[in-house]
Amino acid sequence: MGDYSLNVTYHNKYVATISNEAVLTEATAQVNNALSAVKTNDKTVTPTMQISSPYANSSTSGAKDVYAKLVDLNAGIVNDAAGLYIDGVYFGAALSFDEINSKLTAYLDSAKEGYDGTTTTTFNNNVQIKKDVYSSDTLMTADELFEAAKPYLSVRLETDFTIEYDRAYTTIYEYDDSQPDNYREVIQEGENGMQEVYYRLVYVDGIQTDAIVKDSTTTLAPIDEIVVVGTLESGTGTGSFIWPVPAANNISSLFEYRWGSFHAGIDIADVGIYAADIVATDTGIVTFSGWDDAGYGYMVIIDHGNGYSSMYAHCDELFVSEGELVYQGDTIASVGSSGYSTGDHLHFEIWENGTAVNPCEYMCYDGYTTIDY
Repeated sequence: MGDYSLNVTYHNKYVATISNEAVLTEATAQVNNALSAVKTNDKTVTPTMQISSPYANSSTSGAKDVYAKLVDLNAGIVNDAAGLYIDGVYFGAALSFDEINSKLTAYLDSAKEGYDGTTTTTFNNNVQIKKDVYSSDTLMTADELFEAAKPYLSVRLETDFTIEYDRAYTTIYEYDDSQPDNYREVIQEGENGMQEVYYRLVYVDGIQTDAIVKDSTTTLAPIDEIVVVGTLESGTGTGSFIWPVPAANNISSLFEYRWGSFHAGIDIADVGIYAADIVATDTGIVTFSGWDDAGYGYMVIIDHGNGYSSMYAHCDELFVSEGELVYQGDTIASVGSSGYSTGDHLHFEIWENGTAVNPCEYMCYDGYTTIDY
């Protein structure tokens, strides 16, 4: 406006002197925006401007000062107050920011009653108190404003919680290639330990919504279980044969021709051998256990699954059944004299791929004695 100033008036009352129209435009927009935000019956503030005498820069007002003076002149329409917004929705305003803030803080504190000192509360929705100019017809007391907003407030509560759990032991497997694959022996029993797990529990309006693991501590270390497992195919022998009668070491008849025919095994005999244990010389499946009409009496045959089989004849009692899996060293029968026999002894044979072989050459035993009865 050159060397001339602008006097701002409102309802014929002097407001301020400004240097240019932009100052008044900015101040008026601030007032009207405040009124528009609170929907105050579409009321607006419309000041007027007049050309005045030449001015000095020190005598003019800025937009902020003009805005404040316009608010003062509209005390019946607008007021400086604290507006409460929840998720962007305006609920009203109170003259005191501190009073409404205190009400909201007390509401959060009340939600912590009964919880320990680790507990915190916040609003789960976006709650804001904004100092601004608000329509006078939306002003309330702090109590009235809080009660109006309370049904719409959502509280998030977080608190620490500790639970003690069993800590499961670990099973460690050790493998033994001399045992069949269905062999399993626990050589060290496992024992569970204990651990404490620290959670941060989250509740929204009293309903648990999350449990965040913060940390854990082992209070008692578990003891590992150790299990030995065989790796041989089930029913398959080792290919190494043990002596079949642990109580006797005498051979009374060898793998040879005798009495006009071939003796396809060995006879194991000794004084007092009756009812002595007969053991499986290797692991395998029992393919026969019963009476043999050809003269062997009570007899057991074991298929070792690797091309070998073994036969135990003239037994007194049989302790295994056909189809049963037996392990090397298991007791399968007792020594007797059933069938065509001249006395208590075990007739023992080993077969390789269907052919009888000399057992003395296959057994891991060199303490036997050959005798004649």
